[in-house]
Amino acid sequence: MNIPKKWFTAFIFSVNGMGFIVNANEALNIELVGYHHLQGRQALQVTTKSDTTNGNWVYIGHVPNTRTQEATMNPITGQNEWNGTSILDISDPKNPELVWHIPNERHANSRFVSVVYDYEFDSEPAGRDYLIRNSEIGEDLRFQIFDITDRSSNPSAISLVSEISATPENSCGIGCGGKLINRAHKGHWSPESGLFYSASGEPGFRTTIIHIWNLRDPSDPQFVGRAWLPGQKDEEEGFEEQYVHHPIVDEENNRMYAGFRIGSGHVASWDISDPSEPSLVWSYDTSPPGRGPHTVSPIQYNEVPNVTAADGELPRTYALVTDEYDGLECPHGMKSRVYMFDITHESNPMPVSTWQVPIGKFCEIGGNFGPHQHAETVNGQINRFEDKIAWIAYLNAGIRVLDLSDPQNLQELGYYIPITNATPRPSMARPVPIQLTDVDIDHRGLAYATDRSGESCVGQVTSCVGTGLFVLKYIGRN
Repeated sequence: MNIPKKWFTAFIFSVNGMGFIVNANEALNIELVGYHHLQGRQALQVTTKSDTTNGNWVYIGHVPNTRTQEATMNPITGQNEWNGTSILDISDPKNPELVWHIPNERHANSRFVSVVYDYEFDSEPAGRDYLIRNSEIGEDLRFQIFDITDRSSNPSAISLVSEISATPENSCGIGCGGKLINRAHKGHWSPESGLFYSASGEPGFRTTIIHIWNLRDPSDPQFVGRAWLPGQKDEEEGFEEQYVHHPIVDEENNRMYAGFRIGSGHVASWDISDPSEPSLVWSYDTSPPGRGPHTVSPIQYNEVPNVTAADGELPRTYALVTDEYDGLECPHGMKSRVYMFDITHESNPMPVSTWQVPIGKFCEIGGNFGPHQHAETVNGQINRFEDKIAWIAYLNAGIRVLDLSDPQNLQELGYYIPITNATPRPSMARPVPIQLTDVDIDHRGLAYATDRSGESCVGQVTSCVGTGLFVLKYIGRN
């Protein structure tokens, strides 16, 4: 089958020996390379990590099964398992292979995952590979650390190493119930420093803040420090219900960035030269009209259209900021957007442009509309956006690709919107389209997008896309 480079409406490929016909409602400059149904598990964060020694892998954090409220059969183990974390071999991106699923408790909500390979802080010469995930909901909010070194040769040997359940100030000791309150949401484990930066809560703070942990010994996590916006701490003035979503960490430049959801909708940056006492460098309130930033990424520019180096204007530093849609009603998504901030002068951060998907039909087709996240990492490391291209997860508007070459004039380069599921779940008497919620980039430049709608293609061999993992390739700009 010949597929037009700029536009296609049908693409046939094989997944684990089963033929699936994938009908793309709309696609421009993005090619569907591969797909995996993920056993019909609703998915959120996707993280890629590959190298010549350890192979090519993608890790997926799952949210609870809201469709049936039941555990899902895992053919690998022959057991019904509550949603947890999936591990897939992506050596052949056309045919991702799910090699293991690490289950969690019924409603644990393990949406987050981060991994490190050949951990240099291990006592063993070769180092081992580790995965950290969250349990956001349930009786015990916590982060869990697993040894995944044998995921390829013997995945059943994957084992729990330790858990983070509380800061020292708020823990009464092992087994007595000390825990992180509010949330144990997302974070980043740095293989260079051995530090883990988490969005989590604790007594003494009104909402989720940033915690920093020393994981150089994964079996014995140690608390290092915390960061927050004024007003989040009990009895501080200035509280507007804001909570941190998750940190983006630039250790090379001693900076940490975060967006704050709800209330104020702040974007903020801290100096992390001393991780035990991060210091707030700047913050900016995007609300109104913003709905609260999800992802904040710094970008270096040596060239900017219509900007010269004559007066010391170059290089410049910008921040790509993506709002998260808020609420189930489409008008909320209409208020969410993608921003570009000029943060060259940190004492005076300035928004210079915004971008949104036109509303079009998206409020009519069901599901949620609006941005959720942009690809903040490439192969497990901070995305430097060297190609000045951004991948944006935009829920029922699919995956969008933006040209960032002119930070003051963001332009769309392409998009991919899967068709509504073959067996949709009704919502307001309408089918629920696929909700592409998270996207990440591998070492080959391929993008991996996940869907959280939870419509399974298992057992269906025609006209089904369903929930799962979508492997995408941008085929526009050379």
